Amino acid sequence: MKRCFFLFAFVLFTFNLYSAEFIAAASPKSNSYVMYVKPCDFGPVVDKVVLNTEFMIAQDQVKAEDFDITVYANPKDSIVVYGIVKGTRKVKEAYLSDEFGNPSVLTTGHNITLWLDYSPDEELATPFNDQKILDMEELYNYKIANQNLRISITHRTAVVCKEAAKFKTDSYVYGEGADEIKMNYASYVPKDTSAKIPLIVFFHGMGEVGKNINIPLLKIKSTALAQSSIQKHFGEGAAVLIPQCPTGWMEITDLDPFGNRLWVVVDIGGTLNRLTAPVTNFLNKLFLVPDSEQVDRVVTPVSYYTLAAKDLIDKFIKENPQIDTNRIYIGGCSAGGFMTVNMMLQYPDFFAAAFPICEAFPDARINSRDLSKIAQKPMWFTLAKNDPTIDPEKNTIPTVNRLKSMGAKNLHYSYFDKVEDVTGKYFNADKTAPYEYHGHDSWIYVFNDYVKDGGLSLFEWLAAQTNSN
Repeated sequence: MKRCFFLFAFVLFTFNLYSAEFIAAASPKSNSYVMYVKPCDFGPVVDKVVLNTEFMIAQDQVKAEDFDITVYANPKDSIVVYGIVKGTRKVKEAYLSDEFGNPSVLTTGHNITLWLDYSPDEELATPFNDQKILDMEELYNYKIANQNLRISITHRTAVVCKEAAKFKTDSYVYGEGADEIKMNYASYVPKDTSAKIPLIVFFHGMGEVGKNINIPLLKIKSTALAQSSIQKHFGEGAAVLIPQCPTGWMEITDLDPFGNRLWVVVDIGGTLNRLTAPVTNFLNKLFLVPDSEQVDRVVTPVSYYTLAAKDLIDKFIKENPQIDTNRIYIGGCSAGGFMTVNMMLQYPDFFAAAFPICEAFPDARINSRDLSKIAQKPMWFTLAKNDPTIDPEKNTIPTVNRLKSMGAKNLHYSYFDKVEDVTGKYFNADKTAPYEYHGHDSWIYVFNDYVKDGGLSLFEWLAAQTNSN
């Protein structure tokens, strides 16, 4: 069956990542280097490289300012440099080390570690191209040179990312024939525990769709769900499941007259509304009932991926019997927030709690009878007032107000003015205030465990929710 992007105005800035799995550790081969990737709030960066020069070098010869790193854009899976020169990286520290980057206690050696400078605004800090064409996978590679030491290294041994390496990656097929759905997914299960543990299911946004599971892991730093800062709230830990949608969670089961699947229409930044307001206002007066009545008559859209996602969750639970089926939690950002609300509406008794982030489910498209099914479910919404991508006034805010009017008792709502750095590492140009991120990126607060209601943190609250109450 064909897919139609009918009236769907998202621009797909696809962040295509290295297709192989990241590893937790590696040593560089002779005349080669290992690239180290670090997940950050603004995306993944290469923060260091470890070289094997093949020959012995004295510590006092190793100086950061003598190294030149040229960045090349290469075709998929290339491990040597050729192609387009993208720019250069600045080396801020250099020293002799062992093969894993630890400072050497010896005065000579053949391994050198280079720490690289990066910031939220430096595009070349990421190891990956930000492409605007789906499935165009390119990885930045480095030529590392030092004329004084006669070093010229262009071969990469491996890419290390300890945070991503915690996750197991796999693929899953649902259905068959023309309606077959293939999804990649990443999962994390705490080791060495015999206790029952909860499961966190997380849905990514539109910027992370595709066939490369490293995209949802690293672009929005969902690897944080497996880190101790979040895992500590769950006693013995929590399992994590991150499915990747091949097209977009907001593709729905509704069809146009030609048999193409439709998409939920979201007004991006209000631009569409401003352009069409004169026409739509006139049509509303002619054909539509008042808004207060409309929500009682609309048919709530259902994601095309609903059954596939639920089947994957069921499969994962069956394969991991230590998961407590009374503590299945669900969350997601942007289009993944739409999917979070969608799954809650379709399976209100299955999930114990939900935490939608900058969610993109238009409130006017949710039937009141459907919304009442989840009014008594524990839910925590997070968003920013200056979100220019998903208008809070047409999505989260009215939905929260309707849930309140339905008597919701375990409803939390974190509404930030803007999205700022919370690490204390990054500041604006004149160093007078924290660095300000795009207003849509409120998942930054969630993955830094910064979302609180009084003294209660989101993940502390989440860990306490259960269907057995």
